[in-house]
Amino acid sequence: MVVVLMDFEFDIQTMILLFIFGNLFIALLITAYRFHSHKDVASTMFIRSKWLQVLYWCSILIWDYVPHFIAIPLSNALILGGGCLEIIALLMMMGMMGRKVKLYYLAITVCSTISFCIIAVFFNHSSFRIASASLWVIMFVIYPAHHLTTNKDGSPLQRMLGLLYYCFAVIMLARSAVALIWETEMNVFTANLAQHLYYLGMYLLLTLGTAGFILLSNESSYETLKRMATYDEMTGILSRRAFIVEANLKLARAAKKMNYVTLLLLDLDHFKKVNDTYGHDAGDRVLKAFARTTQSQLGNGDLFGRVGGEEFAVLFCSVA
Repeated sequence: MVVVLMDFEFDIQTMILLFIFGNLFIALLITAYRFHSHKDVASTMFIRSKWLQVLYWCSILIWDYVPHFIAIPLSNALILGGGCLEIIALLMMMGMMGRKVKLYYLAITVCSTISFCIIAVFFNHSSFRIASASLWVIMFVIYPAHHLTTNKDGSPLQRMLGLLYYCFAVIMLARSAVALIWETEMNVFTANLAQHLYYLGMYLLLTLGTAGFILLSNESSYETLKRMATYDEMTGILSRRAFIVEANLKLARAAKKMNYVTLLLLDLDHFKKVNDTYGHDAGDRVLKAFARTTQSQLGNGDLFGRVGGEEFAVLFCSVA
């Protein structure tokens, strides 16, 4: 298998054109799709990442016409910026972009920039540049790889994306080692096994990464709609429809096992008087406080829902 890969050579310039048009069409398609829809921050970041990647691949093609001390730092900045934005968009889509994660990516962005400057000034050689860029890419992808594969609440799609990032990190580690040890004159146009795997990994990120982002976006939208349909917006407990559906399932299970259940219907007395006297804001606070207090007293298997304005229902399934 390794021999076959070593004998097979990519036409690297053709691959670069593939990446240019691939990222370009993806950016245009997602932009057109979102033209009349809600423009969330994650999708905006993802589109911007694709434009930066288009510029990166275009910049490589003009290396022969632009001084290298300008073209090479610019290309490195574009690919790291584009890759970083794509990862951040993915993490934002899954609600994982907390303060610590922001600080982590800010730190490695600053450190990678300093590293490139040092190499450009003191060790300006293609193998050092490739090794440095590859190692910093690993730092960018290792967090989503770890989090996506170890998250117990994650979907199979998230774990698959995590494995994809792990595979790309391994490829970048191998590319760095080859550049430092075996191919000291290596550049982005060098044809060897490490480069073939690198371009293959970039192609997989282009296709599977984009498909994964779109599917995660749909997954996130579905979960949002599911929460809206299942839980009462004000109190956070089950809505009327969700309570009835869950109660029917609990009752069927209890009947099959010959277990006892208890249904309790609650109506808050004089609630209208509270609204009329103190206003609807005060009434809302009463409902929230009642729901919060009641929920804290229930067992894990019990159901609690709001079935009307000030009407609530409790199905006790954990009583003897």
